[in-house]
Amino acid sequence: MMRENGADAWWTAAWTAVLEEAGPSGTRSIQRGHALFRRGAVEDLALDAGEITGRVRENRGELARVSLAWPLPPPDAWRDVVDRLAGEVRFSAALLDGSLPDGLDETMAELGLRIIPRLDDLTLRCSCRERNEVCRHVAAVHAAAGALIGRDPFGLFRLRGKSRDELLSEVRALRGEPDGELAIGGLDVSRGLTTAQGDLDAIPLHPEHAADPAALFRHLGPPPGVEDEEPIARLIERAAAAAWRLAAGDGAEAADEELLLAELRAQKVASPSSLASALGRDADGIREDLDRLFSEGAVMRTGSGERARYRAAARAPSSS
Repeated sequence: MMRENGADAWWTAAWTAVLEEAGPSGTRSIQRGHALFRRGAVEDLALDAGEITGRVRENRGELARVSLAWPLPPPDAWRDVVDRLAGEVRFSAALLDGSLPDGLDETMAELGLRIIPRLDDLTLRCSCRERNEVCRHVAAVHAAAGALIGRDPFGLFRLRGKSRDELLSEVRALRGEPDGELAIGGLDVSRGLTTAQGDLDAIPLHPEHAADPAALFRHLGPPPGVEDEEPIARLIERAAAAAWRLAAGDGAEAADEELLLAELRAQKVASPSSLASALGRDADGIREDLDRLFSEGAVMRTGSGERARYRAAARAPSSS
């Protein structure tokens, strides 16, 4: 997944726009504050739950102490938000990848918990004597916080009282994913890599046949812009069938046979040419395989010659 550059990300632009709500009266202060930030005048910047603090030192040595406070939401306000973030793959995938997905701020606002403040959400304090609510020192600390958020967008969650680790742990828990160690089907992958000392062949693998290879795909739902998920699900099933036969040691010939049968089931009734087109194989070779499978009872055939049509025989019910 491609991550946005911090300076160009939507969350950086949204944070920068907060002080612009002050209108023309704040424009000059914002410009001067940005200049102070670029000169490195902001010291001791801290972004904590509910508050951003910092000090601004100007050329004459004068020091201004700044606070931008935003009241924390009640703890139960996070419940619906985390449920939504975990329940939609576009959100959870981006968050677990270390980024903030488009539409996150609107979605959270709909659930009553904004991640980007409005100007009137913030209590702005500065030790200077300027009368403007948005003074140059407030603007400098705000700009410094924006740069920090650009590098680490989870600072926005921290400002709202939810740490990155806490958020991702809750998202993983709701998605039924392991938190911390990478474990797949009982295999502790991280420990296996350590034991192998760089030799991947030394990692013990115990593959199991997937009863429904496309189950996770169907659970997550179709990708954006895809209305019919079945062609993708069938592709996953065919790939899984081939992978299993190869993993089980049956070789490429058996894998080709499994792919052929999977495609035949997908097409329901097919000709050698339609199967060859789908699998990228020669039609004559497909016909030979189909006739052999017909003699073994694995496929059914109607017609003969160029008019022959095939369908997969009914699979025996599982004994489990």
